[in-house]
This record gives sequence, structure tokens and C-alpha cells, in this order.
Amino acid sequence: MSGIPKDVEIQKQLTELHLEHWVNNVVFHPKWWLLIILLILLWIIWWKTAMRAGLRGICLYAGLMSITALGINEYGEELTLWEYPIDVIPIFPPLSSINLILMILVYSIIYQYFRTGRRFMAASATASAVISFILEPVLSTIGFYHLLRWEYYFSFLLYIIASTVVWHITNKIINIERSVKKV
Repeated sequence: MSGIPKDVEIQKQLTELHLEHWVNNVVFHPKWWLLIILLILLWIIWWKTAMRAGLRGICLYAGLMSITALGINEYGEELTLWEYPIDVIPIFPPLSSINLILMILVYSIIYQYFRTGRRFMAASATASAVISFILEPVLSTIGFYHLLRWEYYFSFLLYIIASTVVWHITNKIINIERSVKKV
């Protein structure tokens, strides 16, 4: 016996299979190139629309939303609730999942333009509806995202909750920073 626990050995085999599939079926496929182009375009749009004056808060919100979204995506993939058939990179696929990047960028733009609670909640609910009920089905249709044991309305609720919790945490951190500067 090699001393490697059985679950670790199974994970190693799954990783090898995933890498083999990625090399043979994903990398350089037209959908792979399309995903790269979409990701680059989303980041360019975000950079062009991000207000420079509030960049610290926007980046804090985007960073916290990234951590939250990565956790959600890892949880969803681990429990086989959904999958991403096309990965830009094979080892840590959630980094290049289109709906994850879309979620981070859209909500950080909402954060910068809708600072008050009510306005943010309304914009967040609208964005959650558009992402969940329009963009995710489109991404699913073109093969970037597959629901396995998940429904679009689950995403809708999850996006509203995640964006709102991150909004509260970000504002709390910014308020703490402001109160320290006043002293």
C-alpha cells in the first residue's frame, strides 16, 4: 500500500481524468476561445466603467464578492449541483467560469452606482433576475454552464443574498476606516 488515503487517490485520478479531458477536448476549441474573449471583454468593460474616485471601495466589494462567489461555486461543483464544461484553465475551473466573473463584475458596478440600501437592493434584485433567468439559460444553451441538480430561481435568491451580505460587510469596513481617520 502506498500510504495515500483512498479518497486522496480517487481525487488524484479524477484530476488526471479532468486534465486529460481538458487537453483533448477543451483547450483551443472554439468555445474555449469564445470564453477567453468574453472574459477579457467583461474585464475591459468593468475597467472602463469603474469610477476611479471610489476604486478602493469598489475593489473591496469585488474582492469580497469574489471570495463569496468562489465559495459558492466550489460548493456547487463539489455537490454536483452544476458544472462548467469549458474551463480556461483546468486546475481551478471556477476562476474562469463565465457566470462567476459576470457576477463579480456586475455587482461591483452596481455597488459603485447604487450606494444606498434601497437603491442597491433594487438594482441587485434586477441584476439577479437578469443573470439568473436570462444570462444563465443562455450560457447553458451555448454550453458554458450546465445545471445538474439546481434551478435558476435558486441562483436568483442566492445572488440577492450574497450581494447584499457583501454590501453590508463592505460598508461596515469602509465606515470603520472612516471613523479611524477622523480620530
